[in-house]
Amino acid sequence: MKVKSVCHAGLTVSDFEAAVRWYHGKFGFLLVSEEVLEPEATRKLFPLYRVEGARVRLGFLRAPGGSVLEIFEFSPKARGGAPVWNAPGFTHVALNVTGLQVWYESLKAEGVEFVTPPARTGDVDWVFLRDPDGNLVELIDLKVARPALRFVGGLLGAALKRGKFAGYYAGAEARA
Repeated sequence: MKVKSVCHAGLTVSDFEAAVRWYHGKFGFLLVSEEVLEPEATRKLFPLYRVEGARVRLGFLRAPGGSVLEIFEFSPKARGGAPVWNAPGFTHVALNVTGLQVWYESLKAEGVEFVTPPARTGDVDWVFLRDPDGNLVELIDLKVARPALRFVGGLLGAALKRGKFAGYYAGAEARA
């Protein structure tokens, strides 16, 4: 058995309509589905949502390149907090862009809150911003690494699995 790809990432928002408008207006995401789960349905999902009798509105936003962000709005709402990077859990969503400096200047002019200025690691440019709910969004320009990761990444990963990173996989095949 093999995973084909990451299907989507989920994100809880405080205002469904505002999130759809923001992710569309800033990045071109399109809402492709929407569903409402009433309290009767969410009671059965208590082990998942950990809220009693909430109304949940959820939808899938498709990015121009095909990636998907699933958004959730809970009613009643809980107070959120900033992600804690040194605790296990998801911390951010990264959007693959080209021309990072243009993105930065354009979004900054629109009043988007940036957590970091644009930075470079190796040949990769990146910057972090916050969506209206404070969720972290990374814009990353992989430049020449983009086609390499897409087309050669699987071969490279397989080679490194047998070489430099072999220790990470020791015994993994026996457990799989």
